[in-house]
Amino acid sequence: MDAAYTVSELSASQVDRAFPLASAADLAGNIDDWRLFCLDRLGQVDTAEEGEQVLVCLNPLGYLKGLYVIRTRKTHDGTVLEVPLHVVASVVDEEGVRMAFQQKLDLMAADKGCPRVEFGG
Repeated sequence: MDAAYTVSELSASQVDRAFPLASAADLAGNIDDWRLFCLDRLGQVDTAEEGEQVLVCLNPLGYLKGLYVIRTRKTHDGTVLEVPLHVVASVVDEEGVRMAFQQKLDLMAADKGCPRVEFGG
C-alpha cells in the first residue's frame, strides 16, 4: 500500500470527522443520520460473506482524504465486492488516494475470494 496513506475501516472516533465527506457524497443529510448509518456498520468483520463497511483513507497527519462504502454480496458467480459510494477529498493527490484504496480493495477481494470488484455511483 502507498506509504503516504493508510486505508482502514472507519472507527468510532472518526465518525464525526468523516461527516463532511459523507455529506459531500449525499450519503447523509445530517450528522444524526450519518451517525446511525455508521453505527449499523461499525465493527462488521471484513471477512464476512455479506455486509457493508465504511473505509477511510488518512494521510500521514491523520486527515481524512477519502471515504468508500464497501458491500460484500453473494451472487451466482461467487462473492462480489461492490463499492456503491466513493469520494476522494484531495485535490493535490487524488490519484494517490485512489491507488491506496485500490490496493486495500484488492487485498480485501483476495481475502474474501471475490473474483471482481464492482464500482457504482
